[in-house]
Amino acid sequence: MRIRSGSVELREFEPALTETLYAVRNHASVRRHLRDPRPIAWDSHVRWVREHLLEARTQRLFLVERSGVPAGIALLRNFRGGEAEIGVMIVEAPLHRLTAYVAAHLIGFLAFELLGLERLLSYVPKGHGEALDFNRRCGFEPTGAISETYEVLALSRTASRTHPAHKRFRETRRIAVQA
Repeated sequence: MRIRSGSVELREFEPALTETLYAVRNHASVRRHLRDPRPIAWDSHVRWVREHLLEARTQRLFLVERSGVPAGIALLRNFRGGEAEIGVMIVEAPLHRLTAYVAAHLIGFLAFELLGLERLLSYVPKGHGEALDFNRRCGFEPTGAISETYEVLALSRTASRTHPAHKRFRETRRIAVQA
């Protein structure tokens, strides 16, 4: 599946993208916000791809491309009933805010409009002020959940349809889906 708006496209993971995904996941600007920020060994990456994306299929992971160039990752995981966790990681995100904005809207569109989910959870590492601010500007609100590591925020399908940022996106941008 591919989901596109302008020059930003989400391309669903397939085995041929394993090496490209490795380069994105292992980029220092992406790793910095992972649970373990150390460089990822190739063997570990291949094992993670096999376990999470090929065998168990525990998440829907998309490579984010900007004008055909790999720029990040967008994903949905930890599906429980009508909710899932959302994640968007962009290489050198402060330099590519528009890419992050579009990728976040596209993965949210998949979650709410194509998969019919009711709620998305975002786990923002404590101390990552830019990501927390980004989530809040996109309508995510604190859940009140206690975590030593993360700020836990949520966005409902209703809020995604009525929040000014999402309304403005739908009014000004076309979304194309290719199955």
